[in-house]
Amino acid sequence: MLKADRLYFEKTKEEDLNRILILEKENHQFVTQCALEEHKDIVNTECHISIFDSKSKVFIGYIILVGTKTKVIEFRRIVILKKGLGYGKLAVELTKQLCFNVFKAHKIWLDVYEDNKSAIKLYESQGFLKEDLVLRNNRKLRIMTIVNSK
Repeated sequence: MLKADRLYFEKTKEEDLNRILILEKENHQFVTQCALEEHKDIVNTECHISIFDSKSKVFIGYIILVGTKTKVIEFRRIVILKKGLGYGKLAVELTKQLCFNVFKAHKIWLDVYEDNKSAIKLYESQGFLKEDLVLRNNRKLRIMTIVNSK
């Protein structure tokens, strides 16, 4: 699907969803939990991407994008297994390329828990700007967007 020096994206296969559910549970403090059926539906109707290390071919995370046939794409989720190795930054860079260059989106938006400081710092470093602050399930969510500059 898309490749960089250290990682590559592939469309998620249904047989990969069990490890995605495990990864989601391990990151429950910052990631909304989805049932297996919800993930299957996303695989079949939206853009569910598995992320792999280019050298070892090992699964390192996943991304969900919603609305890829529109000009405004929701970057619904990113979860990286191995943190602190730069995979998140590379995955966000590739996601922006995918949304703007392949899907021809005008804008990408996401929400992130206000207490997830490392994610906010990452998104800001990638050009995402704070748009709004909302409350969901008694937790503050920061809405962030980036617009295609081309």
